Amino acid sequence: MRANEFINESKLGVTPKRQPRKGDRPERGHKTVERYHVDDQELDERGKAPRALCVGTKPDSELGASQLASCKSQGLRARDGEKSHLVGSGNHKKRVKVGGKKIKGKKYGGPLPDYGTRKGQK
Repeated sequence: MRANEFINESKLGVTPKRQPRKGDRPERGHKTVERYHVDDQELDERGKAPRALCVGTKPDSELGASQLASCKSQGLRARDGEKSHLVGSGNHKKRVKVGGKKIKGKKYGGPLPDYGTRKGQK
């Protein structure tokens, strides 16, 4: 016996095929459909943070980690923590606690060294 002999589909009715979801590939042809859209605003989150964002009233907790680090390195936001750094060069080196101070990083022309790079590299 076959399955179609047991169940009479005409009495039960056949459920209609569901509508395809947005972004699904078509039934035939398999054309690619772009599912994700990258906003220009998302691209601005990388790299140097704009001055308006750093000087604005938005608290540190609402900024992204990269943006906050960029603002601190530009000297537009105060640094936090009890970390001390040797600031200056030659005989004028001085150990300074940077917490609560707006000190520029080396990349932006400030005295604070960049410890993320190796010696001799920029």
